[in-house]
Amino acid sequence: MNCNTLELTKTEIKAVKNLLSNGTTNTKTAKNERETLILYLSPARQNSKGINLCPMASEGCLKACLYTAGRGVYVNVQNSRINRTELYLKDRFKFLEQIANEINKKAKKTKGELAVRLNGTSDIKLVEQLCSMYDIAPNVVFYDYTKIWQKAGERITETLHRYVVTFSRSEDNEAQCIDILKNGGIVAMVFAKELPKTYKGFAVLDGDSRDDLMLDCPKGVILGLKAKGSARKDKSGFVITDY
Repeated sequence: MNCNTLELTKTEIKAVKNLLSNGTTNTKTAKNERETLILYLSPARQNSKGINLCPMASEGCLKACLYTAGRGVYVNVQNSRINRTELYLKDRFKFLEQIANEINKKAKKTKGELAVRLNGTSDIKLVEQLCSMYDIAPNVVFYDYTKIWQKAGERITETLHRYVVTFSRSEDNEAQCIDILKNGGIVAMVFAKELPKTYKGFAVLDGDSRDDLMLDCPKGVILGLKAKGSARKDKSGFVITDY
């Protein structure tokens, strides 16, 4: 399924029992040191309104998209993600209210921090919208990846929650990556082979070791990721091959 193509087996929006997925359903988030919830929407313009939920995605990023990786290979899973997206676009208040309720229910049962990633397969200001409208349990910490450089970095939300956002490198934004690293930000980069110890003078950590690593790693480092799926065939420069 192309990230820019809408393919729904049924066009009506169905009621969604759970918007958030448990971290154990994903190979990488299952390695997290914290209990984790993650939201999967349909990426880019794969929705009935043609609204781009990955506004800064490069051509290389779209081609290497992990949307269909893992359980995403199944059509019913893809349609569930599209259905969640349609609910967000049709009734944002209902959508965010359900998100808040699911987070708070899980947080109440969680000892220690609950890590929440709302942009599992999207890149929009969901955390900002959520925290401006609802009270969220105090043991929640948010994290995300982004290609929007203004979102990258660490901040405290309106609800006084920590929110860490790692910038993602693509074939057309390496200059921004270096600037962010020099200023203490964290950048994710995809490498074709074994991860180097350093790249462009910055330390490279194993970003595949666990998804919530950005919440604990030093400032100004690279989270190295090995090319997976269609990214192994990348020719755009999205995947770093010269190192």
